[in-house]
Amino acid sequence: MNQQQPKRKRGVILTDQGFQKLHTAKCQAESQENSDQRYTLEQLSLRTGLDPDTLMKVFRCQVGVDQRTLNYCFQAFKLRLEQSDYQLPPTGNSIPNPESQIPNCIDWDDAPDVSIFYGRRAELGTLEQWIIGDRCRLVTLLGMGGIGKTWLSVKLATQIQEQFEFVIWRSLGNAPPVKDMLAHLLQVFSIEPSIHLPETVEGRISLLINYFKKYRCLLILDNAETILKEDLSNFAHGCYCSESEFYSQFFKQVGETSHQSCLMLTSREKPNQIKRMEGKKLPVRVFHLQGLQANEVQAIFNTKGYFCSSNIEWNQLIERYAGNPLALNIVSTTIQELFDGSIAEFLKQDVVVFGEIYHLVKQHLNRLSEVEKKITHWLAINYQPVSFSELRSQISTLVSPQQLLEALESLQERSLIKKTSSQLINKNATLFSLSPMIREYLTEQLAANKISLNIQFSKQHQTIPQVLREKL
Repeated sequence: MNQQQPKRKRGVILTDQGFQKLHTAKCQAESQENSDQRYTLEQLSLRTGLDPDTLMKVFRCQVGVDQRTLNYCFQAFKLRLEQSDYQLPPTGNSIPNPESQIPNCIDWDDAPDVSIFYGRRAELGTLEQWIIGDRCRLVTLLGMGGIGKTWLSVKLATQIQEQFEFVIWRSLGNAPPVKDMLAHLLQVFSIEPSIHLPETVEGRISLLINYFKKYRCLLILDNAETILKEDLSNFAHGCYCSESEFYSQFFKQVGETSHQSCLMLTSREKPNQIKRMEGKKLPVRVFHLQGLQANEVQAIFNTKGYFCSSNIEWNQLIERYAGNPLALNIVSTTIQELFDGSIAEFLKQDVVVFGEIYHLVKQHLNRLSEVEKKITHWLAINYQPVSFSELRSQISTLVSPQQLLEALESLQERSLIKKTSSQLINKNATLFSLSPMIREYLTEQLAANKISLNIQFSKQHQTIPQVLREKL
């Protein structure tokens, strides 16, 4: 009988003190050396000389690594590794199997199947770093409808689920009362068939926070915009519906209370409570999801069939729909069925908004405040990107400077306007314009309804489309 070999030590992990020391130094370096932008795993790998997988182990503080590895990380940020910065991983009498180290309870509910998924590697890496590496407590995934927030949240969860004892995905699409939603969540956490729940919302929130402290949990709440107000006669974006106001208290406690879990929201609009707590280096963060890149769009199109196009035409198509996966998926079917896969022929038709895309854009614009409608109408008519100063002077009789600031911020958060830098006279000036989908929808509406906004501009201005000059 062979003599049993001594078991290999499991290495060391960072203590809370060590993790905080390294995290603080990393944040300072990002601020001073990386234009206040977070380091990617690739950048950290170059800086430390460690591979990305090892770096993730260091920041997760769950799997042991060599003490020398921690030294490399600390030295990369001009820190000295002290004995109080590391410890042995929690262990029993034997080395646990990594596959069974955390007894996962996974509850996907009606989450979509993301087995076929293209691109978003950078986004997935950043979000994983926030949740696993930086231990964020509340992350909001913000973006326009169809941009892929739901799919990205599920894909991310499948990639990091082994790091959590509980992974729960729920849709807020029907705006369930927070009391009922909490009851369903608490039932998942309870090992009892039936659980005695507190009668008050406050009690249920407190009980859920206790679970968040006891277990490492990932909770994803999809379509959070449904709990926000739709009646926007007054500017009130991000405010909760009267029946959903307790969600504000729930989000506040999750974001401000110390625990080891993470709540991820996906939403088209940012809840006000998030605005007050978020920060680039805080445990509450917001990720603005943008459109897909050209190679990612082409990969999706290839699943539909053969498409004929030059690189310029691919870029024109993607720019027209701001890389929106849902819109491009709809367009790909039209191009296949009507134009035999010719993107050039489709572009010649100069039709941007149609079918489901029309309804997608309409959903967003129906939630605009009166102030936002005036601004978007003016931008649709003006056609060219404008600076804040120019926009302020042109619509000063309609919108106050305070309203203009608030509205532009809200419109940008929802990806309804885009920001560019001036390349001409003042290179430091920021210019605002509508995305092509929004602009075409509004242009058609303005022309069809003969809307006049009484905006102070010359009707002979060359940038005003002829069709609108005749209508105004």
